[in-house]
Amino acid sequence: MVYRRFSKPLARFFLRFNINPNTITYFAAFLGIFSGLLIYTGRIYESVLVILVSQILDCTDGDMARLSDRVTAKGGFLDRIFDRFVDAAIIIGMIGLDPNKLWLIGALAVVGSFGVSISRAMAEAYGVECKVGIGSRDTRIAIIMVGLIVKLFYATLAVIAVIGFITTIHRIVHALNKLEAN
Repeated sequence: MVYRRFSKPLARFFLRFNINPNTITYFAAFLGIFSGLLIYTGRIYESVLVILVSQILDCTDGDMARLSDRVTAKGGFLDRIFDRFVDAAIIIGMIGLDPNKLWLIGALAVVGSFGVSISRAMAEAYGVECKVGIGSRDTRIAIIMVGLIVKLFYATLAVIAVIGFITTIHRIVHALNKLEAN
């Protein structure tokens, strides 16, 4: 993952000041949600920069927790929940650029994105590791950043929707096969 080149050194830096990893989780979420507002207001390039920083910090909190032996269920829970808020804020920001044209494909992108995460969460709740599929969060965020830069908003949301649904179906099938094997 590209973000790790930056997140690990940043984690070591923050740990020198005894910063709690959850503090970084909150800040990363705030920045991610703020990027949605930047998108909505048409500040596309600034939003991409803020998304990038948010993603690096989203990795930094986990790196900090692992490096300092402070991995907690609370931290993992918050991280995964806040990721959904950030995903939604970014997509909603894109919808806001042209609501008449983008509302339906944007709604499908949100549903597809949430399907990816909930299918994994539910599989893991039943003891099945489920990181399969082409539409991981890192992939979706990278596609969104490129789509924002080249200003292909409809196409970007369509790709996010399609890979979200493909990945969700892949994860459902994977989890069902693993559950049936047990």
